[in-house]
Amino acid sequence: MSTTKHLLSSAAIVVGLCGFGFAAQAADLPGLGGLAGKVTVPKPVGQLSVYAWNKEKSVGYMVFVVDGQYRATNMFPGHYEVTVRGTAGQMNYTLPPVTVQVDVATGKQAKADVAIKDTTIKPTYFGGMPYDGWTDREDAEPAAVAVVSKYDDVFPHGQGRDNLERICMGCHTPHLFSYNYDRTYATGRTLKDKDGWAITVDRMHKGAGFNTPGKAPNFDADLLPPKEREVLIDYLAKNFGPDAVPRAVQQETDAPLDTAALAKAQYIEYRKLNTEDMPKRATHTITFAGDGTVFTADRGSRGAIYHINPTTGVWEEFKGVGGSESITADGDGTVWYGGWKHFDPKTGKVDEYKLDVGPKGRNIGISTSIFDSNGDQWGTQLGSGGFAKWDRKTDKVTWWDVPVYRSRPYGVTIDHNDVIWFGDYHNSGVTSFDPKINKFRHYRLTAQAPTNMRRPGADSQNNIWQATWGSYGYNSAGLFKLTPSTGEVKEYKLTIPYANPYDSDPDDEDNVWLSTDNYVVKFDPKTEKFTNYPVTVRTDLARLTITAQGAVWYASRNAGQSGGYGATAAVLYPDKDKITTLEAKFSPKSNHGRLQYKYKGPYKPVEGIVKLMPAAPQNPGQYNKEVLEMMGLPVPQAAGVTRTRADGAAAE
Repeated sequence: MSTTKHLLSSAAIVVGLCGFGFAAQAADLPGLGGLAGKVTVPKPVGQLSVYAWNKEKSVGYMVFVVDGQYRATNMFPGHYEVTVRGTAGQMNYTLPPVTVQVDVATGKQAKADVAIKDTTIKPTYFGGMPYDGWTDREDAEPAAVAVVSKYDDVFPHGQGRDNLERICMGCHTPHLFSYNYDRTYATGRTLKDKDGWAITVDRMHKGAGFNTPGKAPNFDADLLPPKEREVLIDYLAKNFGPDAVPRAVQQETDAPLDTAALAKAQYIEYRKLNTEDMPKRATHTITFAGDGTVFTADRGSRGAIYHINPTTGVWEEFKGVGGSESITADGDGTVWYGGWKHFDPKTGKVDEYKLDVGPKGRNIGISTSIFDSNGDQWGTQLGSGGFAKWDRKTDKVTWWDVPVYRSRPYGVTIDHNDVIWFGDYHNSGVTSFDPKINKFRHYRLTAQAPTNMRRPGADSQNNIWQATWGSYGYNSAGLFKLTPSTGEVKEYKLTIPYANPYDSDPDDEDNVWLSTDNYVVKFDPKTEKFTNYPVTVRTDLARLTITAQGAVWYASRNAGQSGGYGATAAVLYPDKDKITTLEAKFSPKSNHGRLQYKYKGPYKPVEGIVKLMPAAPQNPGQYNKEVLEMMGLPVPQAAGVTRTRADGAAAE
């Protein structure tokens, strides 16, 4: 791991303006400016970052201090609060920050040298949830201040812990149990006594997943033999009962950082702060509109869709729509969200597609969607275990009951043959659907189940990349490469302790980008190297969206949901000196850009009506025939699938 060096020559804060910069600095885009400076500390304090906040524009810029220097580019002119601080995801996150005031002018590079004097670093905790009452806004949701304790103190050794790690941590973070505070999932939970824990364990062990009748439980029955049930319940009640003190697991090691990569990197963060009528703004997914602008949906307040122009920083807000994590831009300036709703920002109209059940219809419930080359849209149905298609020509939705035990499709991608792939949320693998032959095929990736799978990606060779959000003991998250033509699976271990990678998306050069708590991560398959980029604030990261220039967009979900940070649309530029535009567009090579580059219309106008779709699946009875006889039995390895470790050895 590289370490940051700090200059010790200055103890004063120097703020000024100059018309030059460091060697090899690329010129800022027209109308923009820059910022540079030196940072001194009396002793090493870990990787420092610099965050420059323009309150008027509600835009922040973050760069890293390397060899005692920092530099930011392509900044909107105006007044900035420039803060030198510790770094999210690193143990120095509690370092007292130092803030100075700076004005950035068009075509100029402002200068601000900062001296850090207070090097006090208190213990912090791992993960992306704001558990300890920390927030940068006074109007944030009140939270119980957590006691930061070591893992072995929070989770005492014994069979109860073994059961908890083997089963529950395949899908849930350790903090879900230890942060004993009644708050919105996933940053909290209801308080439980022994009877409450017993109900919860039995619901996960024996009840239908997501309360969908006829579906499998959340994990294999043989993972919790009857004699171990009481052990697990007693352990939960003893350590995480209703009167237990809220605790957060202490971070004891840092993820390795490459300072050469960090010296080049820069974040731009567009923020929509909380207001009285929208007190808990929180965004999840970023989608590109095709004209260089972006859309995102608010899922934390009362529902909204936001439209942001990255070149100006201007937000448009459409209240009363959105409210879900799913949002996909169509080719005519309209957007799809939720399950399924089609919104036209120009008219304010919304078409709702529902199943023809009951007098008002039933929501289809789309978790994630993607367009294919024909302009048709495919969507996953996490709660019901289904998989749906919207046909543009007929304006009809059809769906399949996925015939894979505990699949529960979540994230979706599409390969270059228009084969659809989705992550199996509770089944430790991925499943493909070939629309040419209407055939599903499941590929098991891990031996342990459940291992929570979120969002897969397809590279230029049609290899499928999938990471494990949950894992055994929550400390063995891996990135998996599946070669569908051979069935071979290769695993690579992330270098971040307690990582929970959510999305895995290849860029045009087949580098795989991952989102996880506090980090955007790059994996280079050629060198098999991970490069970790800490983000602007403690948060979990969900979806990634990559531009034609290789910039990586995301939203800081739980920083907004429970930390009062507001709605965000943030972007990582891996090399700030290669920024040629602030516009966000898909590459013609991107699987997510097929609609904009291959399908050219016509488009369906939004009418503002409810459209009822056939309620029955396309494959009635297939799930029962192929899956229900497996209930309560271990799921067999898919035929033709082999597993190897990253070193090429056979997996155990």
